[in-house]
Amino acid sequence: MNKDWQLLTFPELSELAQTRAQFHQAIQNVAAVGRSFLPHCADDENANLEWDFDLQRLVGRWIEADIKFRSSISLQKFEVYLVDQQFQTISSIAMQDKRQTDIMVWLEHELSRLGADFSKINLAYPYTIPEYPTAKKEPFHLNSQAAATELGKLYHNTAYLLKQIVSKEENGSEIKCWPHHFDIAARVTLLDTGDPETSRSINMGMSPGDKHYNEPYFYCSPWPYPTKKLIDLNDLNAHWHQDEWVGAVLPVSQLVDHNLIQDQRRIVMKFYDTALAFLKEVL
Repeated sequence: MNKDWQLLTFPELSELAQTRAQFHQAIQNVAAVGRSFLPHCADDENANLEWDFDLQRLVGRWIEADIKFRSSISLQKFEVYLVDQQFQTISSIAMQDKRQTDIMVWLEHELSRLGADFSKINLAYPYTIPEYPTAKKEPFHLNSQAAATELGKLYHNTAYLLKQIVSKEENGSEIKCWPHHFDIAARVTLLDTGDPETSRSINMGMSPGDKHYNEPYFYCSPWPYPTKKLIDLNDLNAHWHQDEWVGAVLPVSQLVDHNLIQDQRRIVMKFYDTALAFLKEVL
């Protein structure tokens, strides 16, 4: 299993957008397990996911039942799994041409077999996400395997780089995928006052696309937003986003002309290193 940077091949942006929208709906099934069975968290941390380098999947939180288990999803295969602590598959279901309700019925059945109270599971989440026909009982149907594989690589590659970065930081967080925005990110805390509004931190991550960018992008965003002049990022083929939030952004399309693993990896790491160093200075 390749745990290093995996070569991005850049499927059509329209294919990535369609696939991203379905995945955003699909991961809610995985997030629902943690949200339903773990103690409530104000920031919805009980529902977040992380990238598993061995399984090559986004995996949810561990749940105690008759056996300890967790839910996970393979973006490449578009399947949802329940696995035990030995990473053995308890059960799985292919999402292609299945409805959200089909996945939930399967999940309720498997939870009952595991000794968990299946009546707790539901798809209610404390946020809104972009609507896609699957939210209105249409079946999931991915048209592009290349786009699904590419998105899986993006989560893998981002987790791979962030792991290196946070390992060098005194107050680096775990790397998590948040089901609200479907981004994967880590945080470097510069000052922790106990109040998120007055603390100082820098979030680094990757979004598969959103209302601001119809393509995946790497980002580095500070809190509070800096008041000093921002450095020029043109040499990195990046820019500062300043609509609703402030942060350095490197769209994945800026890597299209680079078809070597070492070049893609170097460009993104230089982007993170440069933005992080600058934001540390101004916060």
